[in-house]
Amino acid sequence: MLKFFSNLTDKFKAKDFHIAANKKLKTIQAEFKENFGLTLRIYKGKQLADPEMTIAGLNKKTSSEIHANNVDLSIKASLNIGEFEKLIENHFGLTIQVANEFDSYCVNNKYTLGQASRKEDLIDWLSERGINSIDEFLTKENCASLEEYYNKQK
Repeated sequence: MLKFFSNLTDKFKAKDFHIAANKKLKTIQAEFKENFGLTLRIYKGKQLADPEMTIAGLNKKTSSEIHANNVDLSIKASLNIGEFEKLIENHFGLTIQVANEFDSYCVNNKYTLGQASRKEDLIDWLSERGINSIDEFLTKENCASLEEYYNKQK
């Protein structure tokens, strides 16, 4: 029931995230992390793009056409991750991936940004393995936090 209300709330929130072509990629990524608690990977071709560049500057450094003159985008938490990735590709000509807060895995495209920010993907993954909560998982892994767990995995 809580998931239902959380998902419903995502639809009525004001615009959660704004992407402008004149912002540095690292600023876009920092704002994305601040808004959703997730990592936004931005690629130039198949390589991660230089975070010091803007979307407009990236256009000069890639063979793919980047649409830096397009209108800025506003993104809501109710947007499905797969749709978000396609929207950015169609709007700006960029390839992106949404990863968890520790940038250790890409979130499944079936989740919305709001669901991923609430770690519903992780909760579902744990549930499929018979683990009832993140706390139970951390206890089982002898870790005090997810950050500690992911740091151990490196």
